[in-house]
Amino acid sequence: MKYILAAIMFSFVAPAALADDHEGAVQVPVEVWACNYKDGKSIADLEAWYEDFNSLSDQMENPEFSAWIWSPYFVSDLKGADVAIATSFPSLESMGQSMQEFFGGEETGQLFLDYQDIVDCTSRELWMVQQMRSGM
Repeated sequence: MKYILAAIMFSFVAPAALADDHEGAVQVPVEVWACNYKDGKSIADLEAWYEDFNSLSDQMENPEFSAWIWSPYFVSDLKGADVAIATSFPSLESMGQSMQEFFGGEETGQLFLDYQDIVDCTSRELWMVQQMRSGM
């Protein structure tokens, strides 16, 4: 239930392709991790991690995904998570390819260990997001 608001917020920024006026909207998979910063870690550490993540992602065979850091500003449960980390993909197939490459690679595997030194994630969810309006 606590991620319903996050999913609604994400639908405003999801990179889903909105079909023309005669067809329905396309759904895209969005992975959301709810995390808390480990002692002594902050958003600055996560932002620095994303610099390395983006460099390695650019070298992947399938770098077709987008990523966000969501910091709570107004949420119903202020103790729910320090940060939500979201990644969207053009399709489930593309998601599988990117994840297999990321979690199966030596350099990327080490990068994931570094990620786990920054945050402790208590939840990992996959949502299918359907953009209904693009006005920005």
